Amino acid sequence: MSEFIFQKPNAVRRFGTGLIILACIVLIALAVMIANTVIARYDRIAELNDTIARAERMSASTSQTDTEFSLYQNETPQLSQAEMQSDMQDLAEANQVRLEVIRADQIEPLPGNVRLILTLNGVVPEENLGAYLISIADHDPMIVVDSVDLRRARTTNRAMGERPLAIQLQLSGFSTR
Repeated sequence: MSEFIFQKPNAVRRFGTGLIILACIVLIALAVMIANTVIARYDRIAELNDTIARAERMSASTSQTDTEFSLYQNETPQLSQAEMQSDMQDLAEANQVRLEVIRADQIEPLPGNVRLILTLNGVVPEENLGAYLISIADHDPMIVVDSVDLRRARTTNRAMGERPLAIQLQLSGFSTR
């Protein structure tokens, strides 16, 4: 037999029991954390499903009103894009927006239509920004604002009360083929 003798034989049993209890506590805490994570994800999924259902109901109610959007109609997409440029210049003047650049970007063919893309760079007084964006949204034929980039415009006159905003818009219009 072995000559090894424990000085305190109950200490080994207590240590083993304590280790098992500690492992159980860690496993229970881990199970609770995993359960909370799963519950939070299911709550988020339920919230997203509710949002999707509301959007579908709103979409169904707006489609029932038979809202028809008009498109640019010219002989070529380039003429439609030129008309769109002219419309954007008119909207800018009506809202006191100083357009510095109107760039006709690309023309993308879509099934049944053509997408006309413009980039506008200009300066707008801050108080006119909302009215300008609303006038673009309400424009007929339909114009879609793809992106808006705003920053304070550089100015040499620091005595001015409010500095204007530099705005860059990427817009899409649509034309029949």
